[in-house]
Amino acid sequence: MSREILLLVDVLAREKNVTRDIVFGALELALASATKKRVHDDANVRVAVDRETGDFETFRRWEVVADADFLDEEQQVPLSEAQTQDPEVEVGDYLEEALEPIDFGRIGAQAAKQVILQKIRDAEREQILSDFLARKEHLVS
Repeated sequence: MSREILLLVDVLAREKNVTRDIVFGALELALASATKKRVHDDANVRVAVDRETGDFETFRRWEVVADADFLDEEQQVPLSEAQTQDPEVEVGDYLEEALEPIDFGRIGAQAAKQVILQKIRDAEREQILSDFLARKEHLVS
């Protein structure tokens, strides 16, 4: 499957005239969005896609906050508790825990597709606008 992802990223980048990094960024956002629906909607999830192999890793993140500012246990962890896991952590850092790869299902795949398409459309519009601005012509809508 990872080989297929790389091929699809290349095709999509060429077809829509955007960089591969934009497509990979959209893919990471889409996978994170689908994972959030499976884990917990309030969870902070980060996905890292390897640009060479196409493999991806999913991480659950918690922001380290001062003990007095601790409000949300789904997205934050108090400093005193975080320092038991990592003594060098400071306020504003993130603690991450690797998540098992999950099966997204039909709904998750549709949500991921929508996120990817929206990010690609935004990048495409940005590319068209920058092309016109580079020509020093007026843009009338």
